[in-house]
Amino acid sequence: MYWLLHTSAGLRLRIIVGVTILALLAIDDLRRRGRSATRWREYAVLAVCVAVALLYGIINDQITVTISWEYFYYGKELDRVLGPAVPPDMAALRWGAAKVGMMATWSAGLIFGVALLLANNPMRSLPRMGYRRLLRIGLPIMVLSAVVCGVVGGIAGYHGWLTWCSDDFADLVQMNMYRPYHFMCTWGVHLGGYVGGLIGTIVVVAVVLQRRVNLRNRWVDSPKQ
Repeated sequence: MYWLLHTSAGLRLRIIVGVTILALLAIDDLRRRGRSATRWREYAVLAVCVAVALLYGIINDQITVTISWEYFYYGKELDRVLGPAVPPDMAALRWGAAKVGMMATWSAGLIFGVALLLANNPMRSLPRMGYRRLLRIGLPIMVLSAVVCGVVGGIAGYHGWLTWCSDDFADLVQMNMYRPYHFMCTWGVHLGGYVGGLIGTIVVVAVVLQRRVNLRNRWVDSPKQ
């Protein structure tokens, strides 16, 4: 179970199995409903959301590994893979950080995609939005929210405002280990990204629902014009 949930090979297997299942369901829906099939479009939305989340995770961790290689080497236990040499080989560390980023963000992208589709779920009183428009509205809000909160979290960590979050941080500062403020800056960026993702998801759901209400109101008012 540990191999399946916490290793790169396990991640690849989970992604392959998940994609295969979704593809089979989409093919079955397309076979039964023909041009009226919509499931494949919904799965395409999920795939795009996951792809954007993976790209965000890779870029984010390439930035933060530059700020604090110690965070990934010690905090994410990449020392077990890269060996005892300190500082580690940066090319290998960056690749390890990229994999950490992908493992951490792909599920967040999937959750966001599901929330996006639920916000656009069929309702008798509200028209649905097109899938492309749904992505054009949702993804920028999500990414911007994660970036802004990540920057705020990084600033807070760098100035030592997050030491209350963990006794380990206070110990790092006291013993001046692992460039503690750079370490906490990186942790703050990651924490802020998750918080921003949650905030962004809530905002996007609210925006999509409001847009659907506006569409309904325009349709209701149009005959009177």
